[in-house]
Amino acid sequence: MSTVWSNWSGWVKAWPKEILTPESEDALARIVGEAAGPVRVAGRGHSFTAIVPSDDVLLSLEKMSGVTAHDANAQTARIAAGTTIRDLGPMLHDKGLALANQGDIDRQALAGAVGTGTHGTGGKLGSLSAAVQGFRLVTASGEVLDCNRNENADVYDAGRVSFGSLGVMSEIEMQLRPSYALEEGGGRMALSEALAKAPEMRDANRHFEFFWFPFADDVLVKTLNETDQPAKPRRRAPDGEISRGDRIMQRACDVARFAPPLRGPIQRFMTRNAGERYAPGQAGKARWSFDAFPSDRNVRFNEMEYAVPAESGPDCIAEVGEYMKKCGVNFLFPLEFRYVAADDAWLSPFHERDSVTISVHQYHRQPYAELFKGAEAIFARYQGRPHWGKLHTLGEAELRNLYPRWEDFQQVRRRLDPNGKFLNPHLRRLFGENA
Repeated sequence: MSTVWSNWSGWVKAWPKEILTPESEDALARIVGEAAGPVRVAGRGHSFTAIVPSDDVLLSLEKMSGVTAHDANAQTARIAAGTTIRDLGPMLHDKGLALANQGDIDRQALAGAVGTGTHGTGGKLGSLSAAVQGFRLVTASGEVLDCNRNENADVYDAGRVSFGSLGVMSEIEMQLRPSYALEEGGGRMALSEALAKAPEMRDANRHFEFFWFPFADDVLVKTLNETDQPAKPRRRAPDGEISRGDRIMQRACDVARFAPPLRGPIQRFMTRNAGERYAPGQAGKARWSFDAFPSDRNVRFNEMEYAVPAESGPDCIAEVGEYMKKCGVNFLFPLEFRYVAADDAWLSPFHERDSVTISVHQYHRQPYAELFKGAEAIFARYQGRPHWGKLHTLGEAELRNLYPRWEDFQQVRRRLDPNGKFLNPHLRRLFGENA
């Protein structure tokens, strides 16, 4: 009987013939070269789309972890693809280095985060994929390619955001920076003020974002800025351990699920009582960057996220929030608003476009399709591009019009994988390939 694999939210499942965990690049290349396919890599299961499932070989790179080399002068490091972002921070810090930016969830494997264009926030800061200087790629034949701006440059341009469709990354070279501390600030702010001042706050802070419960009139602003203050240690619970804040959020979700009329009052209550972290005037805590970025979110959800042109972000989120209030679908999670700088990866949601990302979440015990359908229609009017690891319904016909280098990517993919060894049904739909 096949082993059952599930993603983090529990909504995506797979029954592969084998789940294999190679411990070296040689072992990985041998497995890939000999497999019939489809061959997919599971990462840490934090994608909400069906990019992982395979009914043949599913790979885990969890045993391929760690910093394999670093250059303190160039501020770069070569990192095994299965390293989680959570584990990577302290490893780099021990060498006096740090990621320039990261998201507020750090349980992902580096290769999965890079391959889907995962990001943090910052008007002048790109996604994790934008910091990739090169990578080693195991192709369908079992060959291993070195890919960077000078060697296999087209594979480098295509592969930085390719969600495992070109091959399996075994090692990634990242551009880093010296270790640094960040101080958190923020507070409640009127929605109208946040929308009007969003570009100003983007430019005034290294990192700026806000969360908006659509039934509330205020948003919760979060900023992070570099500081010379001594960084205080942060005690983090083991991944998955439920905190007091998680328990409160989960109970609120369950109450609203069974009593939909309470969703508005609960959202307003949670905004007013967001706690010390978001209370105006609270002194921020200085922490090393790898401790400052993450928020330990353990209440499970499904998520849709689109990147829209930066100048359209405030109008777009206002329209999405208004839709969510009026659509009649029950929900509790807030919208999230972040800035990301443009890059040049061919299938990056931020390809040649400074962007705002807007995230819509739904509690994992509630259906999401109807809520997300209405939001997606709004994103489409703003020329939104989907996050590859988050839910969307687009196929090849829509995607080719959103990405100027779409056909260039397709040519590289077909050259490296002519028989579709890395394509599961979800990817076949994205790329317009017949089964």
